[in-house]
Amino acid sequence: MIDRFVLMKTRDIYDLISGQYFQRYDLNEESRILSKVTSQFEQLYSREPFIYEILDKAFFKLNERIIKKGKNLLYGKDLEWFFNIGQYLFYNYWQWMKNFTLDTNNNSLFVEIENFIEKWWTTFLSFKAMESETRKNLPPPKKILLELTNNCNLNCIMCAVGKNGYDPVRNMSLDLLNNLCENNFKDTELIRLNGLGESTILPNFNAYLGILGELPAQLEIVTNLTVNNTKIWDQLIYYNTNFLISCDSSSPQLFESIRRGSNFKIFRKNLSYIGNNVSDPLQAQLIFTLMEMNIHELSKVVQLAVDLNLGGVIVNVVKSDKNEWMNVKYEEIIKEFEKAYQISRSSGLKLKLPDHLGKTPINKLISNRSCQFSCKNPWEEVYIRYNGDLTVCNMLNPYIYGNCKNQPFMELWNGLNAYMFREFVNTKYRHYYCKDCYYLV
Repeated sequence: MIDRFVLMKTRDIYDLISGQYFQRYDLNEESRILSKVTSQFEQLYSREPFIYEILDKAFFKLNERIIKKGKNLLYGKDLEWFFNIGQYLFYNYWQWMKNFTLDTNNNSLFVEIENFIEKWWTTFLSFKAMESETRKNLPPPKKILLELTNNCNLNCIMCAVGKNGYDPVRNMSLDLLNNLCENNFKDTELIRLNGLGESTILPNFNAYLGILGELPAQLEIVTNLTVNNTKIWDQLIYYNTNFLISCDSSSPQLFESIRRGSNFKIFRKNLSYIGNNVSDPLQAQLIFTLMEMNIHELSKVVQLAVDLNLGGVIVNVVKSDKNEWMNVKYEEIIKEFEKAYQISRSSGLKLKLPDHLGKTPINKLISNRSCQFSCKNPWEEVYIRYNGDLTVCNMLNPYIYGNCKNQPFMELWNGLNAYMFREFVNTKYRHYYCKDCYYLV
């Protein structure tokens, strides 16, 4: 007898997921919706519903043919499928719905929601149809982004991971890293240490580097460069590592107010050390995160990079739901961009500016193309979180393909959830996190 997941009660399956699988994610909205649906059912039938009894909510107002096919497919899935694939499918689905702000007075919005939901479940069914044929799998990703830790020594205002303190549970295990390197990374072109955490604070960071250093891939690290330990930088340099260094101000006071817990004096000392010891200036570049408070710092940061023999500056824009400041200060920002561009041009430094601010485009002569409207990253890279979750890209999109502790890496890379994301990413229904993307090509 198949142990079907649809025969579980709603609260049991939610408790299982939220307590074990999604501890890192905010499920408040999903919890509210599920509680509401469950309570309504209990009022009608005086009992808690099973999953199959509330599946209609996921299909919204689709035509009966799609609903029937979708339900028949889901009804046949067991608990193993749900744990490996299904839980992520439903999580991603509800997260994706954030594309839409429900407005009961906006009829066109409801049409858009219906169109999206139909496309979602039609895509789901098309993947299943291809499974019975010879489906062409993608080759392994060229680029691997690794989150070795979800701990940080700083409490930056735009991230705040550091406010959670240090917990070794949020470090990637050496066993997981070893397994990935031995079985999946032999042909990888680039491995970037990146994510919601600072890799260099790991007590046994050298052990991680030793494993990664055995691979032929180019090693790269995104770092806040604030650890006061030259031996760490020496070992990274020994492995010919590319450095992408976070720097949002050349002013000690502003730098330390943005990157709370940092010491600008130590940072600048480390920056100078890296600039003087890498084999090529382009192996050391700064990442500047543009915010309202540091608009006029960009040209100064570019000059700092020039002074310290660094090869480039990459400009990112802070991710926020409130971007009115960009519209209000657009001309001010553009003037600063042009000023920074002139410094880079006269010095030979490589400056990468975004091609838009919000919805407003920027002169192509000074900017670099972003992935705002056309993105190929889901076919070329994958981001692996500390606990084994495979997610989309360098920009830390919350969409999840699955977990490589529970399912083989290449099965996830070519699996249902990855396929679903790729089918939507370059359409008008792209994931909400992808909108106004500043990932520069």
